Amino acid sequence: MHLQTNRILLVEDDEGIQELLSEFLRDEGFSCDVASNGQIATEKLLMNSYDLLITDFRMPKMNGVELITWCRTNRYHFPVIFITATASLMPEEDIAVNDYCAILIHKPLPLQLLLNTIKYSLQGEQISENLA
Repeated sequence: MHLQTNRILLVEDDEGIQELLSEFLRDEGFSCDVASNGQIATEKLLMNSYDLLITDFRMPKMNGVELITWCRTNRYHFPVIFITATASLMPEEDIAVNDYCAILIHKPLPLQLLLNTIKYSLQGEQISENLA
């Protein structure tokens, strides 16, 4: 029996984090495409279908809030995980997390928490940070 691999789009402008996370996700059996900002992500979204979006908030050209707004305007309804290194969110970031029922994980990313969050998100469930 062939199991379909879930496709994840990882949007992260820090090359080191992008490489670490994409390798981790592939090692865990996911198909992972990467983009260094929201503008590149929209191009990938127009060409491919994804089951989940992981995005940083603060990136050049198109940030995470602009990206998720674009996604919802264009009727993309996959789960979203925001990742951030900042201790406190800007008001528009906080609104984006709440309005789009996104999950927020702070960097440095606990990889087991990220993996658990991805698995539960793909099953359509919410997860709390105590599942790490």
